[in-house]
Amino acid sequence: MGQPPPRRLYPSRMRRDIKRALAAVFVARTAASAGLRIVYPFLPAIARGLGVSPGTLASVIALRNLGGFTTPLVARVSERHGRRSIMLAAMVAVVAGAAITATGSFAAAAIGIVVVGFAKTTFDLPMQAWFGDRVPYQERGRVFGITELTWAVSLLVAAPASGFLIAATDWRAPFVLIAVLAAVGIVAVMRGLQPDRPREHVARSLEFDGSIRRVIAIVVLFIMASEIVFIIYGQWLEADFGLSVAGIGTFTLAIVAAEIMGEGLVAAVSDRVGLKRMWLGGLVVTAFAYLSFGMVGSSLAMAVVVVVVWITAFEVTIVSSIPFVSELSDARERVLSTMLVSIGIGRAAGALIAQPLYTGGGIARATAVSAACVVVGALLLGGIPDHVMRDSGEGDREEPPGVET
Repeated sequence: MGQPPPRRLYPSRMRRDIKRALAAVFVARTAASAGLRIVYPFLPAIARGLGVSPGTLASVIALRNLGGFTTPLVARVSERHGRRSIMLAAMVAVVAGAAITATGSFAAAAIGIVVVGFAKTTFDLPMQAWFGDRVPYQERGRVFGITELTWAVSLLVAAPASGFLIAATDWRAPFVLIAVLAAVGIVAVMRGLQPDRPREHVARSLEFDGSIRRVIAIVVLFIMASEIVFIIYGQWLEADFGLSVAGIGTFTLAIVAAEIMGEGLVAAVSDRVGLKRMWLGGLVVTAFAYLSFGMVGSSLAMAVVVVVVWITAFEVTIVSSIPFVSELSDARERVLSTMLVSIGIGRAAGALIAQPLYTGGGIARATAVSAACVVVGALLLGGIPDHVMRDSGEGDREEPPGVET
C-alpha cells in the first residue's frame, strides 16, 4: 500500500479566515507603506513647503529609518500580548503620524514622519508571525508574496495621486490621504484578523555565528546603497530633466512596474535557481545599474531604463534575501528582527550621506558609492556556503503553539 495522503493541518474554515486576513493586511500594509514611501519622490517639494533644505529633511528620514531598532522589543511584546493588537496599535500610529505631519510646522512634520517610520516596522514583524503560525508551510510563499506586493501597490496608489494633489493644493495633501487610508486599514484589521492571545511564551536564543554576522554586513551595505539613491532621485529628476511634482509622480509608475517584475521573478524562478544565486545575481545587476546612472546624461528615456533595471534588481535582492535569512536559525523571529535592525542601520546611514554625496558630485558620485557598497556585499555573500541553510522539509505544527483564538 502506498503512503496515506497527508492530513490537512488546518480546516477549510481557517482557509477562509486566511483569505479574509490577507485582504485586511493588504489594505493596512498598503497604507503604512505609502506613508513611508511618499516622502521620497516629493522630498524637494515637501522640503520647500516646510521651509527647510532637502538635506535637513533627509536627516529626518535618517532618524525615521532607525525604526528597525525597535523590532527586537516588538517581537517580545507581540509574543506576550498578541500580534493583532500590535498591528492595530501600529496602524493607529500611522494615522497619528500622517495627521501630525500635515499640521504644517517643521517640528511637527519631523515628529510625524518619524512616527510613521517606526509604525511601519512595528506592523511588519507581528504580521509575518501571525501568518506564520496559521498558514501551512507549503502555502507560505504565496501568502507572503501577496503581502509583499503591498510595497509596490502603495506607490502605485499614492504617488500619482500625491503628485496631482500637491500641484493642485500643497505638500500637506498626501499626508491627509495617508491618514485616511490608514484609518481604513485599522477597520480592515479589526474585521479581518482573528485575535491571538498567547497562553505561554517560549524564548529562543540566537547565536551570532560567522554566517549571520556576514549577512548583517551585506544587508547594511545593500540597503545603504539603495537609500542613497532613493533620497536623491527626486532631486535628480527635477534638476536634470525638469520634471514637475506631477511628472515625478507619473515617473514612479515605472518604479512600480519594476518592483512587480522583481518580485515576480523571485517567485517564478528562485526555487529552481537557488536563493543564494538569486540574491547574488540581484547584487551584481544592481551594481551595474548604479554605475549606469552617471551615463544617462540628459536622456529621460535612458533614465527610465536605468531606474527600471535598478529597481527590478533591488527587488530581486531584497525579496530573495528574506527567506535565505529566515533559514539561518531556528529562532526565525529573532533572526528576522536582526535583519530589520540591519535594514534600519543601512537606511539611516544612506540617508545621512546621500545629500552630501549628491551636492558634492552629483548623481554619478552618489551612485558610484552605492555600486561600491553592493560589490562589497556580493563578495561577502560569496563567502557564505550554501550548506549553512537548514533543511526546510520539517512538517508543520498541527496548531499554532501557545495561541488562544
